[in-house]
Amino acid sequence: MMKRVSLLFLLILSLAGAMIGAGCQPSWEFGLTGLGGQDLLINDQVWKEYADFAEEDAVPLEQILFGMGARVIAEIALTDLAGVQHTYTWEDASEEAWVLNNGVVMVAGQEITPSRIELTGSSWEEEVEIRIYDIAPTAAAALGIQAPDLSTGRSWDVEPADAVLLLFLDGFGYLRYEESLADDLIPELAGLGPPLLGLTTYPPITTVTTASLLTGTEPGVHGVEASGIRITDQETLLDAAANAGLQVVAVEGEALAFNLRSADLTLSGDRDGNGGTDDNVLSNALSVLEEGMPDLFYVHFHGIDDQGHEVGPGALAEEEKIREVDAAVGQILDRLPAGTLVIIFADHGMHFVDEDGRLGNHGHLIARDMLIPVWIMRID
Repeated sequence: MMKRVSLLFLLILSLAGAMIGAGCQPSWEFGLTGLGGQDLLINDQVWKEYADFAEEDAVPLEQILFGMGARVIAEIALTDLAGVQHTYTWEDASEEAWVLNNGVVMVAGQEITPSRIELTGSSWEEEVEIRIYDIAPTAAAALGIQAPDLSTGRSWDVEPADAVLLLFLDGFGYLRYEESLADDLIPELAGLGPPLLGLTTYPPITTVTTASLLTGTEPGVHGVEASGIRITDQETLLDAAANAGLQVVAVEGEALAFNLRSADLTLSGDRDGNGGTDDNVLSNALSVLEEGMPDLFYVHFHGIDDQGHEVGPGALAEEEKIREVDAAVGQILDRLPAGTLVIIFADHGMHFVDEDGRLGNHGHLIARDMLIPVWIMRID
């Protein structure tokens, strides 16, 4: 009997040692409320689902919250094990918010072991009319072709069109649009009437949002879930149009933000040395139109985003860039043939930061980053 007990004891010690050696952590969990009235759990098993996003055993809290349904967060409250509540505005806290593999949450320089997290969503989210996933199926419907294979977006109600223009205003979020409208910076866009209030995807950075734009689906489906990934294996709107025998043309800045395979591509370097490429994008876009409107035309202006990063939203140089891009939009629209469906949109917004080398940034589940304007109109 003593021999059996000793063997069992040694077996337990051996298993415990193996678990410790493998870096196993004890199980943990805390509640999550504020997502449509649901009571959810974040635990060690959920954490493991997002382990690919971990940096030194810490997963961005936003990555988990987005996966569980959060889209635009206004405030977050963490109740610790002693019952003390720690409340933060998400715009302030989102820059540094992590979940460690032992269940500790690091937020705004504090380490908290929560029993519950409660989210307060932005009131803006209730007013969202369109999502970035909806643009590809809408363009496809206008062209009379199938949406990309794995598209989950819904097609906006549009009539058949002879051609489609996708006019991409990088970094021009919905709140910046409203401010620009109030400051009379955008007479051309103002003349189009109010845009739809749109919602982009997470993280709201150009590589990820462009993949969602072109595939009509979420990052977890198209596989572009972080910066540095510039191509998807999934079918894009450009692929679908080219496979249907349509002419697909794209005009970009000096470098590709995302792989635009299936398009006849023109890159627009800073030929005049003025520090930006938007004037070159405009020149190349007008040259394409002089030769005849393609079936699907993709034009990407980068300058608002570039200036937003460098000098911050609302700075004079950023305002001047908004004026420039607005005027370019007017020139392009003036040259479009009747029967063209135009979709003008941003991929994300921009919020002010005070970081080394930049005064603006984006990438969080906050209104300034996640909300985008979308205009859908037909040239008759």
